[in-house]
Amino acid sequence: MAEPTDLVIVGADGTLRVVGRGAERRLRDRAGRYQLVVDSDGLLVFRGEGAERRGGPRVLMAGEVVTGTTILEVINIIANATWRGDLRIFAGGHTRSLTFDRGAVKHANSDHPDDRLGEVLYRLGVLTRAQLDALLRDVTPERRFGHLLVERGIVDREKLFQYLQKQVESIFHAAVLVRDGTYVFTTPDESGPPPPATVHIHAQHLLMEGVQRIDEMALFRERIPHGRLVPEAVEGAPEKKLDGDASTVLAYCDGTRTIEDIGRETGLGEFGTTKTVYHLLQAAQLVLHDSPKRGAPADQVRALVAQFNEVMRDVFLAVATYGGVDQTRETLSAWVQGSGYTPFFGEKVEEDGSIEPERVASALASVQAERPLEALHQALHEMAAFALFAATTSMPRDQEIALARDVNRRLKAIRM
Repeated sequence: MAEPTDLVIVGADGTLRVVGRGAERRLRDRAGRYQLVVDSDGLLVFRGEGAERRGGPRVLMAGEVVTGTTILEVINIIANATWRGDLRIFAGGHTRSLTFDRGAVKHANSDHPDDRLGEVLYRLGVLTRAQLDALLRDVTPERRFGHLLVERGIVDREKLFQYLQKQVESIFHAAVLVRDGTYVFTTPDESGPPPPATVHIHAQHLLMEGVQRIDEMALFRERIPHGRLVPEAVEGAPEKKLDGDASTVLAYCDGTRTIEDIGRETGLGEFGTTKTVYHLLQAAQLVLHDSPKRGAPADQVRALVAQFNEVMRDVFLAVATYGGVDQTRETLSAWVQGSGYTPFFGEKVEEDGSIEPERVASALASVQAERPLEALHQALHEMAAFALFAATTSMPRDQEIALARDVNRRLKAIRM
C-alpha cells in the first residue's frame, strides 16, 4: 500500500522523518527553527522561532473538520470575537484561505481550480470556455488575469471589483461545505506582502447565507443529485404565477441544457439555478433527464477537425520523406473502416491524411447524443494516435521519436 504523500513520521526517540513527497515539497519552503506549541492526540502545531518578534502570525485556533458545520462554527467564533487574521482550511489536497478583519471578510485565496476567477466568471456566464482558454494562454506574472479582462474590454474596473467579490463569496461557500480536513486560524502576518485586492463583506451575512445553502442543498440533492441533469418544461402544464428567476429558468429548460448550462447562460450560477429548478419541479412545471441530447454546433466541429487536420498533414509530410505515404494512408483508411467512424469520417482519409470538415459537421448535426463534441474529440485523438503508429513503421528511430514528441505536444494543446 502506497504511503500518503503528506506523511511525516515521529519516531519513538522524538525525531521527525519526512516520508511523503508532498510533505517534503511543502516543508522545503519552510526551512528554519521551530517551537512545538501544540502536541495533543492527533495534532501537532509548530511555530517559527522568533516569529512573534518579526511580526509573524500566531496560532489562535487549529483542529480537524469533524462535521459538516465545523467551519461554520469556527467562522462564527472569529466573526463574533471580531478577530483579525487568516483562516486556512486544508481538504482534499487543496488549501482555501479567508482573511478576517473585525467581523468582515477582506480577502480570500484558494489553489482549487474551481475557485479561480476565470472559472467563477465561466460559471456565471461572463466568459465562454473558448474565451477563458484564450485569456489563460496570455496570462504572465506581469499581466494578471484581471488586467487582461479590463485591457480587452470584457469588463470595466467597477465590474471587475464586483466579480472579485463574487470570487471571495464562492471561496467562502466552498470552504464552509468542507466536511473532512483540518484548519488553522492565525493572527495576521504583518511581515508579509498585502493581498493584491481587498473587499469588505460582513462575515455574518455570508454565514447566514452559508447555513441556508447547506440546509437547502441537502434538501435539493434529494431530487437533484448533481448539476449535469437536464430539466425540460412539461408541455401543457397548468399555468402558475412564477417569479422572475423561475420564469427565466423555465424559458431555458428545453431538454438540451444541463442545470450547469442554464446557470451559466442566465448568470444565476449552479446553486441559484438548482434552487429554482427544485421549486419548478415541486410545481410540476419540469421533468428531469439524465443527459442532454443535442447535435454538435457546425462551426465548433469544423474548428476542431481543422486543428486535427493540421497535425495529420504534418504526419503525412514527415512520412513522405521516407516514401511511406501510400502504406500509411491505406493502413489508416482500413482503421477508419473498422472503427465504426465511417459515417462521420468517410471510407478513407484524403491524400494528405486529412478528413473533410464539412462532412463531419453535416453528420454530427443530425446526431442527438450526449456531449457530441467530446465524443468527436476522443475519436479524432484515436485516429491521430493510430496515424502516428502507422507512420512510424517506415521512419528511422530518431525521426520517429522526434515526430511522436511533436505530435503528442500538439494534440495536448487542442481544446474543444
